[in-house]
This record gives sequence, C-alpha cells and structure tokens, in this order.
Amino acid sequence: MKSAAVIQAAGKGSRFHSGQYKLLAPVNGKPMVIRTLETVLAAGFDEVAAVIGAHADEMRAALKDFPVRVIENMAWELGQSTSLSAGMRAIQYSSDRVCLLLGDQPFLKAETLRALQEESDKFPDEIIVPFYKGKRGNPIIVPSRYYERLLELTGGDEGGKKLLKEAGYHVLSVEDPGILRDIDTIEDLEKYE
Repeated sequence: MKSAAVIQAAGKGSRFHSGQYKLLAPVNGKPMVIRTLETVLAAGFDEVAAVIGAHADEMRAALKDFPVRVIENMAWELGQSTSLSAGMRAIQYSSDRVCLLLGDQPFLKAETLRALQEESDKFPDEIIVPFYKGKRGNPIIVPSRYYERLLELTGGDEGGKKLLKEAGYHVLSVEDPGILRDIDTIEDLEKYE
C-alpha cells in the first residue's frame, strides 16, 4: 500500500502569543514544524506533503531543504478543513491511504506513525485512530475509500472529526502522549518541552 502523509501547517496560530509565528517557534532548538516533519520523514511514508497558508514565505523557506511537497492553501483563513482539502487534492491519486497530521505536534514519535501504518495494513478499509490512556489523539490514517468524502467536508474546522462521527474508526492504543500534545499556546510549549 502506498502511504502519504499530509501535514496541516497553514493556520495563523493566533493563541500563541509570542514574538514569532507559532510553527516556526523553536522546540528543543528547531522550528516546531521541522520537528514534526522530521518525525514524519523518519516514519517511512511514500509521499509527504505540507499545507501552508499563514506566513507562507517563511514556511516555504523553512521547508525548502526537506523532501516534502509544499502546497499553499490560499483559503487558509476559512478554517482547517480547507487545508485538509488542499492536501487531499494533492495526494488523492498517488496513495492508498493518508496520515493526517497537525504541524504543531512536535512531540509525536516516529514509531507511533509506523504503528499506525502497520495497523492500517491489518485493517486496510478502516480509519485508524490512536488512543493514549483512553484519550483519542492525532494523527489518523484514512484509507482511500474515504478520500471523496473528506474532499466534500469543507467548512470550518470540522472536516476530520465529522468523518470519524460518520464512518467510525478502529482504535490503536499507543504509548505516546505526543498524540495529545498539539501546541496552541506558549504555555503549552513550556509545559511539554
């Protein structure tokens, strides 16, 4: 099965009150989005795409030395689902499944991403969702049978969640608190770093 990963990295990060753009803020010495991307690249996906929007020029410059397909979402201000759609349009014909990630998850483990792919090998028609200590997290793996439905779910920030409600999912328990740790505020970063 061909696996793609789509990193949603287009948002403004308006709750991250710092002197710089959230996704470029340093996490243990590297920009947050680069920490996330390096984890994704280490997990062995066939194709990796990053959807950018806010601060597109800075983001493009930060990503330029990595083997990642950069997609600019011109409608990023309309919500996360527009980034989801932009990413899905880019990979829909080249992959059998997609891992949908958030750019602000720098504490994810590559082995978690590999475990999600392995679980998807066992349950190829199911959406695979990681849980840590009984709590649902991100990222998720979506098989191609749901791509069309994902593309239809454009409106605000409900895209992926709406699909999970409609289609159901297969649970994978993981030992990775990083699936719950997306960074919204500077306090979040200080707490987890």
